[in-house]
Amino acid sequence: MRKHARSCWGEEALAAADEAKDAAEARGTIVKGLQENGTITSAFQRKGNGKVTYSIRPHTKTEVRAEIVRWVAESVRPFRIVKDRGFLSLMKTGRPQHYIPSPSTVSRDVRLVFVRARSRIAKMLQTYEGQLSYGTDAWTAPNHRPFVGFTVHLERAGQPFGFPLDIVEVASSHSGEGLAKVFKKTLQEFGVEEKMLAVAADNASANDTMIDELSKLIDTFPGETNCVRCFLHVVNLIAKTLIRQFDVPKKDQNAILTEDERELQELAEGVADDLAAQGDGEEVDELLEVNEDDWIDEIELLTAEERANLEQSIRPLRLVLAKLRKLAFKMINSPTKLLPTWYTHLDALRMIARVMPRDVATRWNSTFDMLEFAIEYRLGIDKICADRNAGLRQLELSEREWECARQLCDVLKVSHNHHTLPQSLTRFWRLLTQVFKDATLYFSRATPNLAMVIPAMDHVDERLTTDSINRAFDPAVRASLGLAKKTLNRYYSKTDLSETYRTAMVLHPRHKLSYFKQARWEPEWIDEAERIVREKYELSYEKRPCDEDDSDVVVTGTSQTSIKSNTNIFDSIPALSAPKPSERRSELDIYLATDPEHVADALAWWHERRGTYPHLSRMALDYLSIPATSVDVERMFSCGRLVLSHVRSRLSAQSTRALICLGAWSRLGLVKDDDVKAVTVLAELEGEDQALEDGWDSIKL
Repeated sequence: MRKHARSCWGEEALAAADEAKDAAEARGTIVKGLQENGTITSAFQRKGNGKVTYSIRPHTKTEVRAEIVRWVAESVRPFRIVKDRGFLSLMKTGRPQHYIPSPSTVSRDVRLVFVRARSRIAKMLQTYEGQLSYGTDAWTAPNHRPFVGFTVHLERAGQPFGFPLDIVEVASSHSGEGLAKVFKKTLQEFGVEEKMLAVAADNASANDTMIDELSKLIDTFPGETNCVRCFLHVVNLIAKTLIRQFDVPKKDQNAILTEDERELQELAEGVADDLAAQGDGEEVDELLEVNEDDWIDEIELLTAEERANLEQSIRPLRLVLAKLRKLAFKMINSPTKLLPTWYTHLDALRMIARVMPRDVATRWNSTFDMLEFAIEYRLGIDKICADRNAGLRQLELSEREWECARQLCDVLKVSHNHHTLPQSLTRFWRLLTQVFKDATLYFSRATPNLAMVIPAMDHVDERLTTDSINRAFDPAVRASLGLAKKTLNRYYSKTDLSETYRTAMVLHPRHKLSYFKQARWEPEWIDEAERIVREKYELSYEKRPCDEDDSDVVVTGTSQTSIKSNTNIFDSIPALSAPKPSERRSELDIYLATDPEHVADALAWWHERRGTYPHLSRMALDYLSIPATSVDVERMFSCGRLVLSHVRSRLSAQSTRALICLGAWSRLGLVKDDDVKAVTVLAELEGEDQALEDGWDSIKL
């Protein structure tokens, strides 16, 4: 019976019933109170990853509103779904009096719960022991509202922990100065402007200005030395330098074209406009999108002779890609003629009906998707191009062209451990897929570690340097690799301006100073890296108060011994107590004096050694929590695209902001019962949704 009562009413109700005088009091006071007021613990606090169970007791009004707030925020549902005929039929059949709140009530509840959760998060961040790092980016929503998003990053129990901090509508120019003011205002609202350690952003020039301006607005933020450039954005820019040279040059009306150039221009006609239009009408992967304004075309920096030689050598490959792009363009734009013909040929060949993917100008990896499809569906492409009624004979690929396409695409299917490199072009595209695509996937994982950036850059640089002078490669390929290396060098040199990379490297137990020595850095560079770490440690961490509970934990290897767990007085006599800080060497000296360890999870390693390094561990946890990319901000914008579907273009900025943040916070368990209880007991609203008054989002602690 107790087990049944616990499952139906919860642990709190069972404990209260145990303290009641008799069964009558339990039924009359506790059960009745739950029926009237309800409990939303099950709505906003999950009980582990065990089996989901449901109570046999219907939801109260309070619980209904709480559950709907969570549902629309986490699952990105419109407010008006509570008036949907199918939803009402499911909820009210058999219980027509079942309470469902109005859409305006749900909208108001979501925004007010957002405000209360925001206040709770502000208090959590203010009391956080360490420093905080941030990611930021700007976004124009599908309903043309301009937003700036912020994520916050810290360490929790030895694990990286990042989440959306806020997304703010900024209906003015997104200049660096303006972004800095919005950033500072956001941090001031949360009361954490003095805890700012580092900022991760992409390579837009406005962000450079923003970082400089922030150093003027926030005294404790040093500016450029604590700026992190999104490594994933750098990878995309390098890959774009490699890919872009195979695009057909823009048509010059006054230019005198050769026959080969005219053929390429005719093939490319209409395709460029189609690629540009795709960004407006299709879902875009924010993680792989490259802003044209952020990219420097290395070809434009070549001499006229170098450019002419490059253009001539890469023409065959340009022709292959131009034909495939044109074919995809024609098929997708002829839904009544070419597409049915395409499907007919596929059916005759017993192939699965699929539409050929198009190459997207802002996504370098879409070229591979198109090539992979073309190789897989070669029989179908040959059939439709040979069909006189289709009018695609000029797009037929010769055997040599198919071989070229196959070489480019082979690397997408076969592991490099089981496939030799037959041709220089195959090796070139193998480099692109293995290095850049793997880097994209690796740094798209959950909060990649900042200490991985320099080794990753060194690896890419080594490959580009080696292959750019390798005579086995075609001259055009070597030239393109050289161009990509120039782009890499441009952003690699900027890591020297930021001290966060070297600090994170030294504080990673796998690297310390040994990585720089193995990479043959100049001795003065290594000394400078150590000086930076030592200066930061002595200035901000060495004399910082630490948690006494942590100082009693001694860690050696993987074992932990707690002095406090012993009860014998002779185990803790003064002669055996831990030495005072003044009686022992610097924690940094002790750490650097030991050999590097093969550690996969640096944060967990430092978390376990808080007793051994009570001060240095805090520094390490802070710097190893700095995000290497702004991926989390991009994911927040991807969620925004789901919130603002094409049928929700009228959604207000208040609701957009609340839904994006509250959904993420709720999924992470940052929304508590008290945040919701105070809102779901408010009077219900009717009629149209109304904007809340100015100051609605004020944080109150």
